Amino acid sequence: MNRSSRSLGLPREGSKVRLIGLKNPDLNEKIGTITSYSRDGERVMVTLMEGSRGLVKVKPKQIEVLEEPSGRGRSGRNSSRQQLRSSSRDTRTRSQSNQRLHFSQTNMRRVGSANNFGDNASQYSSTSQGNMPQEVMETLRSADAMFELADTSGDGTINQDEFEFYMKKHTNHDNKMIRECFFMIDADNNGNITRDEVRNAFLTKRREAKGGGDLDNNKKLEEELLEVSRDADALFEKADYDGSGELDVGEFQLYMKRNTSHSDAVIHQLFDSMDVDKDGFITREEVRNAYVAIKKASGGKKSLMDLLGLEDDDMEDIEDDVYNMFFLSDIGSSSFWFAILVFLLKLGLIIIIAIDLYTNHTFPDSSDVVFLVKTTQFLLLPVNVAVQEELIATFFIYANLKWSKQILELNPGASKGKFHLSNLMRFVDGIFFLFINTTLLLQATQILGAFLNFAALGFLSEIDNVALRLARDGYLTESLERVAGDVLLMKLPKNHNDTMQVMDSVMIAILFFATLVWWILMMFVL
Repeated sequence: MNRSSRSLGLPREGSKVRLIGLKNPDLNEKIGTITSYSRDGERVMVTLMEGSRGLVKVKPKQIEVLEEPSGRGRSGRNSSRQQLRSSSRDTRTRSQSNQRLHFSQTNMRRVGSANNFGDNASQYSSTSQGNMPQEVMETLRSADAMFELADTSGDGTINQDEFEFYMKKHTNHDNKMIRECFFMIDADNNGNITRDEVRNAFLTKRREAKGGGDLDNNKKLEEELLEVSRDADALFEKADYDGSGELDVGEFQLYMKRNTSHSDAVIHQLFDSMDVDKDGFITREEVRNAYVAIKKASGGKKSLMDLLGLEDDDMEDIEDDVYNMFFLSDIGSSSFWFAILVFLLKLGLIIIIAIDLYTNHTFPDSSDVVFLVKTTQFLLLPVNVAVQEELIATFFIYANLKWSKQILELNPGASKGKFHLSNLMRFVDGIFFLFINTTLLLQATQILGAFLNFAALGFLSEIDNVALRLARDGYLTESLERVAGDVLLMKLPKNHNDTMQVMDSVMIAILFFATLVWWILMMFVL
């Protein structure tokens, strides 16, 4: 257990816990043991006792402690055999990933760099010469296992701190050697290791260990499996909504309905064909296995898109705001009224500020505004337009996206009328906010005052975003949390209309021109 988790009073590693409050019903009430925490204590990795799901990452509030290990670090007299089996399986998983990333101190010092990637990896790669696809897939599986354990933050990359934390926990290497290993794997030298870079490092060591043979064909096979691994990554990034690292049938069906025209029967057949161990979940390894099988059956190269019948990515994420929460909600539901209440609250505050500006404040005479203040106002005009997120989002949606009946299959309340009404609410919010922002800017008589007035209303623009985050993080009700979470998942089809797609730029230009004309009138005409 790291210092951060201890200071937060979180359960110790090895504690027996129950998963609670998860959106995935298949994970709720599952029993497991705590494997580790992220360095900031914001995520806990739990090894489940049932099935072969491996590690899942959840928030500390999503676990209920059933039993903590004794002070000596043992599981306690009352620990179940199931827990011991889980701990043993986790140990094997870590051992396998560690085995593939076991760096030889002797060779590292001799070479003077991190070019010798691992003695144990060499031994493994040289033991099996016959089944090349399976060897490569095993290497990729090991790379993925190491990545999952090292990426404690769950952000999809391993930074130097995470790598050092992992290596010190699983090896005896010194800091210098760990840094050399990190820089060797970090191929693009951007300070973060991606899943692809870990895979490449493992495969490179495997080729070096095998030597000889048909290197060209081996490299071609590795490239093909790397490509399908990247496709699998893209699939999991879009479809793994609960972040468990595996896809259940519900997640797979939801993703396929958004990206294909397959029937439910075809989708379930595809899922079953990839779920090799029939545990109800698809892993990245099973996706690679399915790819190899279809490639062998077809006698030629097939991509994951060919395998799943995926269409081109013709969908776009919708704006993550409370107005799309209104769009996706059922009429009369708590989410429906919550979104309207937030809109009315924000609009009411804007109106109160506008009344105050035009009753208790006045626009200064042009002669009272010095040249530097006028220059500052002019330079802030395009910034004033650019920060209007609600307006820009509305223009983008109408210029690039369209409503589709397919949305109703996933969110029955997302009607076409509510689509337009939600965008109208967002537009009204944005235009009113632009109006009072510009008013404050033009009423300024000092440079600092111009900046302060311009920034003063920043909190107001964030009210709807704060409300959405509160709902999504579960601080309100479960129904609000569910709909707020749906906003992250929902996509709209692109319209592919070249004429319409320039309209958002045109509308932004019109807004800037309108504020410019207003400024000219106030500073030089009226």
